[in-house]
Amino acid sequence: MEYIQVTKDNLENEHICCAIFNNKDAQVSSKKTWLSERFDDGLVFLKSVERGRCFIEYIPAEKAWNPIEAEDYMYIDCLWVSGSLKGHG
Repeated sequence: MEYIQVTKDNLENEHICCAIFNNKDAQVSSKKTWLSERFDDGLVFLKSVERGRCFIEYIPAEKAWNPIEAEDYMYIDCLWVSGSLKGHG
């Protein structure tokens, strides 16, 4: 399976939400702003190039948005697999 890494450079052109399909929605705009700010903290957003919704967001645990103690670990912020990709690994 091939993946696209969403970055500040391609964020505006990529679909990033699991349940919201309209890129002009206020929640999508807010999420893109949040992602853009978190990329500097080491956030990684990978999504499948395949049709369907499959992506993962992770960040160094020290920069996680919720209070956890997990030095030198990664925190999975979001993991989503649905549609035609569900059940394939």
